[in-house]
Order: sequence, then C-alpha cells, then structure tokens
Amino acid sequence: MTRVKNDLSVEPADDQTMRFEKSADSRVEAESEDVCLLAAIAEGDQQALATVYRRHGTLIYSLIVRILVNEMEAQEVMQDTFLQIWRRALKYNPERSSAIAWMIMIARGLALDRLRARSRRSTGHAAYEREIASMEVEVNRPQTERDELAAACASALNNLPESQGRALQLAFLRGWTHEEIASAIGEPLGTVKARIRRGLLVLRKMLKDYHA
Repeated sequence: MTRVKNDLSVEPADDQTMRFEKSADSRVEAESEDVCLLAAIAEGDQQALATVYRRHGTLIYSLIVRILVNEMEAQEVMQDTFLQIWRRALKYNPERSSAIAWMIMIARGLALDRLRARSRRSTGHAAYEREIASMEVEVNRPQTERDELAAACASALNNLPESQGRALQLAFLRGWTHEEIASAIGEPLGTVKARIRRGLLVLRKMLKDYHA
C-alpha cells in the first residue's frame, strides 16, 4: 500500500509571534515616517509632499473614485486633497489621529463636498428649466424660429446690467448656489439674490415682448 507523504507543517508559535511583532513594528515605523513627512510638509518641504503622494496616493485616489464614481472629478478632488494636505499640515496633531487617517478624512470631506455641489448643479438646472417654462417659451418650433429665439435670449441676457447678467449666468448656467456667487464676487448674499430676482423679471419681460 502506497503511503502519501504529508508535507504540511505547523509553524512554531514563537516564529508566529516574532512575525507578528515585526509586522506591528513595520506599521509603527511607517506611521512614524508619515508623521515626520507631515512635519516636513508643514515647513514647506515639497519633496516630502511628493513622498506622501507616492506612499498613499493610490489608496486615497481609490477612496475618492468609490465615492464619486467619476474619474475626471476624482482626479480634480485628488489634486485638491494634496493641496489641502500641503496647506493644513501644520494643523495635524498626531495625538488625535494617525497621519493616513487624517489624510483620508480630508479626501473624504472634499469628495462629499463635490457630491453636494453636483446635486446643487442639478437643482440649479431644474430651476433654470422652470424659469424658462414660466416665460412660456415654446420649444416645438421650426429650427429657424428656435435659432431666432436663442439669439433673442442671448441678446436679452447681454442687455441686462452686467451685475445681473453675471449673477444669472453663474446661478442657472453654471449651477452655482447664491452663497457661492456671493463668496466669489464679494457681495452680500441679499444683494446677489435681489440681482437674480430682478434679472429674471427683466429677462421674462424681454422674451414676452419677443413673442408679442
């Protein structure tokens, strides 16, 4: 009767313990290196930032892609993430979190901000469509009439005061919120809302005159 040789062997417990300790030591060493790199970044060391990118860029990018499911947006958020790491490295506190957890928190926050901005753009576009509908603009027209109507819309927008026209374009064509517009142009929020409201009233009147 042929006997099958059993090549399976159990690693001694002491060897397993040593291997685990080495793995733990490696993690502690890597974390210590990350803390030192962030300290160097805080002092303006660009090479340290590049090293952090090489060490953790793949992990951080994969997280951003999973959240956004859009590679183009993920690449933009990735750039913003490392820009924030560069700017905020001085505020990192190793007693509160590990370096990689701190960087992931920044990336996750920026990715979620991008998701919320995407939602606002969709809401802004829907509001724009409602405004166009309220102006009783007919879209089922011959191409020539649609072209004329498009030219009339562009002309009406261009004839608005610059402040009103710019606010309308940012709000409805780019999907910015009123708060984002106010921040970008350095005007009070109430002023921005009033400009958009007045601009819509003037635009509606111009287009109704076109239909008359």
